[in-house]
Order: sequence, then structure tokens, then C-alpha cells
Amino acid sequence: MQTNLFDENEPSSDIWTVGQLTKKIKYLLENQFQPFWIKGEISNLRVQPSGHRYFIIKDSISQIKAVYFKGDFNGSNYVPSDGDECIAYGNLTVYEPRGDYQFRVKYLMQEGTGFLKHKFDKLKEKFLAEGLFDKDRKKTLPNLPKRIAVVTSIKGAAVQDFLSILKKRNWSGEITIFPSLVQGLNAPDDIIKSIKKIEELKQHDLIIVTRGGGSTEDLWSFNDELLVRTLADCKIPTISAVGHQTDFVLTDFVADYRAETPSAAAEWITTKFISLKEDIQNFQAKIENIGKEFFTRKTEKINLLNAQLFNFEPSSKLSSLDQYLDDIRFKKDSIIKTFFTHIKFQLETLDRRLESNSIKSVLNRGFTFVKSNDGKIIERSKNIEINQKIHVVFKDGEKEFTSG
Repeated sequence: MQTNLFDENEPSSDIWTVGQLTKKIKYLLENQFQPFWIKGEISNLRVQPSGHRYFIIKDSISQIKAVYFKGDFNGSNYVPSDGDECIAYGNLTVYEPRGDYQFRVKYLMQEGTGFLKHKFDKLKEKFLAEGLFDKDRKKTLPNLPKRIAVVTSIKGAAVQDFLSILKKRNWSGEITIFPSLVQGLNAPDDIIKSIKKIEELKQHDLIIVTRGGGSTEDLWSFNDELLVRTLADCKIPTISAVGHQTDFVLTDFVADYRAETPSAAAEWITTKFISLKEDIQNFQAKIENIGKEFFTRKTEKINLLNAQLFNFEPSSKLSSLDQYLDDIRFKKDSIIKTFFTHIKFQLETLDRRLESNSIKSVLNRGFTFVKSNDGKIIERSKNIEINQKIHVVFKDGEKEFTSG
């Protein structure tokens, strides 16, 4: 009786068919390895009329066959060439007819910033979908932070620029530097430890994560997924101030505020401080002006009341009466003086007139007059009788005559 050494589907413990072995290998490889990234140099590139691409990805140690089906291009603009250093995402497969294991490419890009950009975009899409960048989950920054924690490297120029601006603008708050790596594989963990330490201290009202500019690779630590989630969960308001104005990292999107540069973060802090300081100074000046105006008005009113009160006082009345009497006395004296001056002038005038009409004055002007023996002046000739003795008075004396 012939024994069936193995059934149609399962190999015996002794003999495998090539097809069975290949199928088993295919099953193990394709289920053991989840999709992953690999990098290497493209060689032996062949493009089929169907549009599929077949090539080898190799490095200095080994190589692997790769297939890039047209349906997996997904709108990619990258056209691979022999000699390109590439990064590919995909999974292991086995092509059973030839027993070849190969790498099926799902996404292909040239090595460099293209890979990092792709990774950046994927992480960004992931966080957006989770709502980590939503505005309604962002915390309100303090208007005037008094105690600020700065997570950065103490060796970089960024922290010096930051502190220099605070000093120039006379900011009076408290700054605590938490030294951390800001570049390299260990940087994300170092920054995360600093953030958690700040939260445990519960002494600060603002956290600033910052560093200066650099290449995409230099800034990559700030795209770390765990760091982004740590900032998202942080209970203290945060500012991300990484790189230059044109640089964007994922911490910029998850932080409560993005400052374009470390210097911009310092300016943001001090601008509100300076604005409030100016408001206080203006308010003080306004209060001082109001006080001066109030004091001036009250002083003027007091002076007016004093003047009015003085007018109602008896002493004021007596003073006014004394002044009135003095004025009357002055006017009386003036009138009397004027009167007597006028009388004197009239008397003198009369005296001069009398003097000019006196007998002596008349005789001195060459006139004579006649008088009788009894001394009466004879004014008319008809009053002289014949043989009457008369006296004719001259300037220098008188003569006696007998009328004829």
C-alpha cells in the first residue's frame, strides 16, 4: 500500500515543493514586516511601457530589488534616475514566479529636505486632525508676565539677543533660563524635561521655547511628536520662538503664541510693558494737571472770598471812609487855594488899575489939575469965578493964580 507523504496543501515534515516554500516565505515576510522607510542609491532603473518602474536600491553593503507601480505614484512629481540617493516608503513582498523578495514602493522621494518636508507635512496633518492646533484650545497669554521661564541653549546667540532687548527696554520682570539642548537626537527629550520641571515648580506664568536660526535639520527637534504633545498638554501659557521669520516648526502651531524670532518674543513681552508704563505716566501727568487746575481755581476763589470779606469788615468800611474824608479835605484845600489865588490876582489887578489912575500917575503922564483954596478940584472952567484965587497942580509942584 502506497503512503501519501504529504497532502496537497501542507508539506510533510520532510519535503517541500518550491511553490510551497515560496508561499510560506511570502506569508512570513509580508506579515512580519509592517510598512517602513529605507534609503539607498537607485541603480538598474527600468521603466516599462505600462509606466511601472523596476530598480535596485543599494548601499555599500547590500541591495534589494524594488518595484514602483504606476498606481502608487499618487501625484508625485519626483522622477527617479540611476545614481539618485532616495528614501522610499513601502513594504516587503515576494514575487512567487521567480521567488524574488522585493520592496514595493508606496512613496518615493530624493533624500534631503524632501523627506523631512514629507514627514513634517504628515505630522502636521495628523495633529490638525486631532485638533491640537485649534485656536479654541489655546490659552490666553498674560498681559504682563512677571516670571518667565525660557527653555533654550545658554551657548546660543538667541538667548543673548532675547535678554539684551529686555534690558534695553527696562523690563522689570524675572527671567529664569532652563538650559536645554536645542539640536540633535537628544534635544526633544531635554526640552520636554525642562517644560515638565517648570510645570512642577508652579512659579512661572509664561514659558518660552526658543533657539536661533538654522537649517531644516538643525530645527528638526522642534517637530518632534512627543515635544508637540507636551506643549499641547502644558498648563502654563507658551510661546514658540524658533529660527528666523521664514522658519516654521510644529511647536509654532501648537504653542499659544508664535514669535517669528527670539528677539520678536522679547519685543512682544516688553511692548505691553512699555505701553502700560506710558499709560501710567500719562495718567499721572493728567492727575497732576487736574490737581494743579483744581488748586489754581480754589486759590482764585479763596482770594476772591477774602476780597469780598475784606469789603464787608468794619475796618474796611472805616478805611474807605477815611479815604473819602481825605479826598474831601484835599478837594477843599484845593478849592480854597484856587479861590484865594484868584482873589489875589483880582486885587493885584485892581491895585494896578488904581495905581494907574491915581493923581500922581496922571501928573506923571503930563496932565495938570486945578483946585480951589479949600482944596476942591475944579473940573469945569465955568466954575471959576473972576479974580478967584486958584491953584494949578503940576508934576513937580503947584502954582497959585488969580483968574481974570
